[in-house]
Amino acid sequence: MSKPVVALDLGGTRAVCLAADMGGKEGFQVTAYADSPGKGFRRGVLNDLEEASRMADAALRRLETDLGHSVESVLIAVSGGTVEGVTNRGMKMIVPKGRTVTHQDVLEVINHSRSLVLPPDREQFQAVPRTFRVDTQSDIERPVGMTASRLEVDTFIVSAQTSILQNLERSITRSGRRVEQMVLGSLAAGIGVLSDEDIQLGAAVVDIGGGTTDIAIFIEGSVVQTASVPVGGDLVTSDLSKLLKTSPDEAERLKIQHAQAWAAGVEETETVDVLQLGHTIARPMQRRVLCEIVEARMRELAVMARQQIERSGWLGMLPGGLVLTGGSAQAGGIHRLFEEIIPNTRVRVAQPNLGPTFGEVPGAAVALGIARYALQCDEELATAEESHPWRDRVRTLLRRR
Repeated sequence: MSKPVVALDLGGTRAVCLAADMGGKEGFQVTAYADSPGKGFRRGVLNDLEEASRMADAALRRLETDLGHSVESVLIAVSGGTVEGVTNRGMKMIVPKGRTVTHQDVLEVINHSRSLVLPPDREQFQAVPRTFRVDTQSDIERPVGMTASRLEVDTFIVSAQTSILQNLERSITRSGRRVEQMVLGSLAAGIGVLSDEDIQLGAAVVDIGGGTTDIAIFIEGSVVQTASVPVGGDLVTSDLSKLLKTSPDEAERLKIQHAQAWAAGVEETETVDVLQLGHTIARPMQRRVLCEIVEARMRELAVMARQQIERSGWLGMLPGGLVLTGGSAQAGGIHRLFEEIIPNTRVRVAQPNLGPTFGEVPGAAVALGIARYALQCDEELATAEESHPWRDRVRTLLRRR
């Protein structure tokens, strides 16, 4: 059994963390969950190291209280517009010809695929092997033990600005903990809410957070494309505050309690009490007006998501459909809006289920996906050296056997 893991997602409005192990009936269970509000990020970028470190520490301390012991290391999500993913091919000749492929051969061919020339201000932080090729045979999942003369691999390689990775790591190490691994946020969100069948057939996940919306496309069992757009729930709150002339707190309350992303589904007779700036008493306002403001921003987001999927070349070829998740995906009618903008695609909203103890927790898809990635995905390709730098570890999306 693999050791328990602690996953952490630092978002624009809160830090979410959970602990999980391979116990329970399904071989995976969440043993503790905690979160903490905070404002250390803006549009997906860490802009206040002290605040980010504070909210991470606050969430982890709450988790430690439930666990009954301290947390020494975490797996943390990396998201935002500076993150880039690309597929690159690696090749290795097997000498002598016809011998069996070893674990070391696999590591070497993956390292060859990671030989990308990046700008000096960027570095890789994750590599996910997609598929192997043994001589003329393609779509090989596990080549170790097969006879070959030539081994190739297509690897999805993720990079980000070095300063962002360093500051993210520093936000954890300031509290005396260490980063065990960094995981692409949109990849984790997909693992958190998509089924194995969805990932194999082809599906897209749209994780609508506070500061950004992260998109990942999965084809034939692996991630093939990722993107991030600078639109999220925070902009909806800002729009409501400006247009309805309310405080940010009042706008956030209106968004959570009364907002819908499909204004046509709201009756014109419905009203909502709004406390505007300069007033001491709330006054009634048409709820549809509020929902039209929300819909306008969410429509912009849906169009941007469609553009990203079109750019990937996979629009209309996703049998698993498009799955909306994240805290801001709770807006009523949002699936209808996306169905209008992205026709001929099955759209549904899915929030992560943390098991019988915690149930569905909106906004926890990334943390859940990180834990599943660490515990359930095949680690055959990971180095056995415990002291090896975490940036050099590789893991496929295949389930452990």
